[in-house]
Amino acid sequence: MPRLSQTTLIDAPTVLFASSPTLDMMNAMYFTSLVPQMEGVDGWPQRLRSEMAPDLLSELDSLYNYPAGDPGVMGTLGDNLFAHPELWGDVGSFISFVRGMADGTGDSEASPGIQGLIHQATFRYPDDLERAAYEPLPLRDAIEQRMQSLDDRDTAAILTAFDWPEELRARMVRLIERFYDEHYRHEMPKRLPALERSVARHRGEPVSDAESVAKKLTGKPKSCLDAGCAGPYERHVFAPSMDMGVYNSCAIVDGVHGLFYPLEPQYTADRSEGEDTKLARIYKALGDEQRLRILRLLGEREMYAQEIVERTGLHQSVVSRHLAFMKAVGLLTARRQNNMKFFSINNDMREELNKTLELFIPRGATTAPTG
Repeated sequence: MPRLSQTTLIDAPTVLFASSPTLDMMNAMYFTSLVPQMEGVDGWPQRLRSEMAPDLLSELDSLYNYPAGDPGVMGTLGDNLFAHPELWGDVGSFISFVRGMADGTGDSEASPGIQGLIHQATFRYPDDLERAAYEPLPLRDAIEQRMQSLDDRDTAAILTAFDWPEELRARMVRLIERFYDEHYRHEMPKRLPALERSVARHRGEPVSDAESVAKKLTGKPKSCLDAGCAGPYERHVFAPSMDMGVYNSCAIVDGVHGLFYPLEPQYTADRSEGEDTKLARIYKALGDEQRLRILRLLGEREMYAQEIVERTGLHQSVVSRHLAFMKAVGLLTARRQNNMKFFSINNDMREELNKTLELFIPRGATTAPTG
């Protein structure tokens, strides 16, 4: 496979900005898999799900779900890519890297074997106390016990794939090759220049600290670095993305923190996205009865997710999806305490919502005095 693009990097003491076809493609694949699970993922990933061959789409969903749900082995592999800058500029080199992954545990967190990758994906999101219970166990036993604790996992099928790592590796390689050949390769000429324009814009900007950079790039009052991803890290990697909708995506691997940030509208081919798009997404979040019920509850006081489940009677996965979407568009804020996440209404959103009222004031008109 030919060399596809030279990666663009901007160096700072601990911060890198990266425009990379490999990172971009893997992130696009990940968010394509998330479209059915998360509202607010739109654009190219949403269109892809109607364009992809059924067998390719099925395999993509399967490998981003195996063994324990999101992010699956493919999402975990994409996270690990942040620690391999030598692979960022060449999709062919990345495919060779995956093809050469060992069967077993592997060399390190950033370079696991296939079975080590399965283990990483199994324990991607459990809290620290839960994870500690499995640490003394051999990889296979830990995965088996973890799967038995989940209601909707086929433990036997998951362990069969664990026992045949060469077959899983071949499936991963085929998925990457087909996604690139059938979809990403044709989009590269318009995607990469837009990403590179964003990276170039940040060249030479003073970098005070990674947290302030993350807040600026995501446009959020808090970043993942002060909401669950506390360091220290040897390196921070920031990469622009066109595919995340209202969300941000970060990864932690082997001393590296990676963050995909939303590509600024001025660098895209379609420059119409901006304030109107942001407001439309906010009103989409408000246009759902279940989400309005949750907002009314949070109007009383701050609550944690399980409490909202109990008060509304909604399934936990439904509440989690609603909370994630409302937080992503800015309606809610969240803080973590004792392995629980507490949600509250973002009062700063009043100013954003007031902007729509201006649409109903005729130009040149003044508001009538009150009192």
